[in-house]
Amino acid sequence: MRVTLGLAEAARDWAINWTRDRMQVPFDRPASHYPGNQFLAAEMEIGVRAARAMLLQTASSLIDFKTRTAPPMMDIIACHHFVMETAVSVVDKAMRLVGGAALFRSGPLEQMYRDVRAAIVHQPFAGHDGLGWLGKLAFGIPHNALPRWV
Repeated sequence: MRVTLGLAEAARDWAINWTRDRMQVPFDRPASHYPGNQFLAAEMEIGVRAARAMLLQTASSLIDFKTRTAPPMMDIIACHHFVMETAVSVVDKAMRLVGGAALFRSGPLEQMYRDVRAAIVHQPFAGHDGLGWLGKLAFGIPHNALPRWV
């Protein structure tokens, strides 16, 4: 999860640095002065900070040996899901901030986008599998209980 969050942080940093002094004709101010770009930068910052806080809180709870022998699966799965989905959202916003230039292989965003998209399918807690497991835990159903439609 930390690697995926690191991708989001790197994408945010690269996009903000790229946009900071970028000029577009016919405007006389850098793209960093456009309110829409400022909103994207703010949303990326909030996403990175929230994901980092959740990851640190979850990891801190696993320091104790007793906790690691019976880990809080609800916390772990929720953290995994939130960090992965937030990282995808942050990188997507970085792509929007940079625009079409983000698709060029000469820049790092194109690769970051592909890498972070791949992260959301990593098992065992990815996508609907993770959500299903988390939902079962919320209802007190064993994680290996079959769905009713099977």
